[in-house]
Amino acid sequence: MFRFLLPDIGEGVVEAEVIEWRVSEGERVVQDQVLVELMTDKANIEIPSPVAGVVHRLGFAKGDIVPVGAVLIEIDDGADAKPAAEPLRAVTTPPPKPPASPPRPAPAPPRASEPAAAHPPALPPRPGLSHHRTAPGARDEAVHAVPAVRELAKRLGVELERVRGSGPGGRVMRRDVEAAAAAPPEPRASAAAPISAATAEAAKSEAPARPAAPDPSDWRRVPLRGLRRAIARHMREARQHAAHFSYVEELDLTELLEKSDALGGQKLSPLAFIARAVVRALPDHPSLNASLDEARDEVVYKQKVHLGVAVAAPDGLVVPVIRDAAALTTRDLALATDALARRAREGKLTPDELRGGTFTISSLGKLGGIVSTPIVNYPEVAILGVNAIRKLPRFVGDQVVARRLMNLSISVDHRVADGAHAAQFVADVKALLESADFPDVFGK
Repeated sequence: MFRFLLPDIGEGVVEAEVIEWRVSEGERVVQDQVLVELMTDKANIEIPSPVAGVVHRLGFAKGDIVPVGAVLIEIDDGADAKPAAEPLRAVTTPPPKPPASPPRPAPAPPRASEPAAAHPPALPPRPGLSHHRTAPGARDEAVHAVPAVRELAKRLGVELERVRGSGPGGRVMRRDVEAAAAAPPEPRASAAAPISAATAEAAKSEAPARPAAPDPSDWRRVPLRGLRRAIARHMREARQHAAHFSYVEELDLTELLEKSDALGGQKLSPLAFIARAVVRALPDHPSLNASLDEARDEVVYKQKVHLGVAVAAPDGLVVPVIRDAAALTTRDLALATDALARRAREGKLTPDELRGGTFTISSLGKLGGIVSTPIVNYPEVAILGVNAIRKLPRFVGDQVVARRLMNLSISVDHRVADGAHAAQFVADVKALLESADFPDVFGK
């Protein structure tokens, strides 16, 4: 029996979500046949079979979160059981028994003249939800849950022993912990003194009318899964780490677009020209093509520009990367951007195409936005926002004429780059794009 453990995918990935199984239990597979499609924080990946044989057991169901090192699948390859590293999961063991102590005498029944103390019964925990949230204790160790789920419970303050697991064998899954964290606390009996009926009636008449509580019956809840979940985690990480600062400048693209229109069938999009201006200006602004190594308190300056271009895929925003973008012409950048955007919409990007970026461009111009302040694509330091081009009146000399204008915005991590750095960089990009002899208009 071959036990296949989820391998270390790298780039800090510690778990993956099962998107789709391509095989089923009892099915015969050949070596290198795709077994399963997984979603990590970086991209969708397909896992091929390292051996040929018959699928004995699927370790996880669709939608489950699989930690690195867990048994993903068991395949009967006709050989003896092969040793494999133990999966990173909790082992259910009974807690150690306390040392034996002499039995204590039973308490005497209360005397007839002494009423028994009133002890209200403890409230039972709600099925599948945490009765109340405190720091997880040692009793959680006996719960069947993987380390990633235990860490999530610790962060959310959920006691695992109070959570009913919905996974195989009663395993507590991530969704169980998230549901427990979202549940309202149980109501507790009030210890306040009783209030007279007259007092209660007076308070009721003086209190303002409360609005009706929302009716949850018309709500629709959808689990946060797949790419949307990865985006949510990455955006939270970016906001928690990077100190955001934004700056906006107006560009006059009239002459540049006239030259582009003159190309006829070879017309290039404004995004291609902006990308070329960005990669030309970045070498003069190394603090914007960098990252911050927080563990070592070091700023890491990148020698090459690996340009990320945000693309709206069906499931959410992804940022494929154009390698060594400074070595490409405007036309090359346009072709590379179009190719990556097409692969993103088809869901065919590889993990290598989604990592290693040093600077990102996010374009919302097609949606008609006037200005945007995008979130820095952490651990990068800066991101450029491209907005809509509009025909507006402006003074040229003493004459008011129609010009084609755009707002160009930039967000930076203020820990590494100052506002002056961002403003000067945008000014340099503006100067290139408004220059009458911008050398890369025709893809030279």
